[in-house]
Amino acid sequence: MPGVASLTAPVERVMAHPVVMIFEEVPMTEVLTIAARYDYNAFPVVTREGRLVGMITKGDLLRAVRASLIDPGIWQDPASRWMAHGLVALRPTDSLDTAVTLLVEFGLRSVPVIDDDSRVIGIVSRNDLITAVVERTVT
Repeated sequence: MPGVASLTAPVERVMAHPVVMIFEEVPMTEVLTIAARYDYNAFPVVTREGRLVGMITKGDLLRAVRASLIDPGIWQDPASRWMAHGLVALRPTDSLDTAVTLLVEFGLRSVPVIDDDSRVIGIVSRNDLITAVVERTVT
């Protein structure tokens, strides 16, 4: 198995891109359709310019499903109402070690990668990191 040194590579080497993103004003009905189409646990929520403003997870969608039993109108709510606002993000030059630390410490399944203008350019998942270590794709 590779040593800790392999975690010094930048996340841009293993991040997935392009990223399926959700515009902040999109209604929850559309978010549900997108989540059903793509087998991801979380989606970056962005402005029309692509700037990260939040994340919406399948857990958020399940909360919306539960809430819709009382108020079916929530499916017209914008994604921004249901997204997580406290953002954790990486820069492309951040190390894989930094990515691992964020995922472990915050209990996340994925973290978006943003540029200097806060535009989403990639996403790093638990699977991306495990694959990178196991396949020794980074040095």
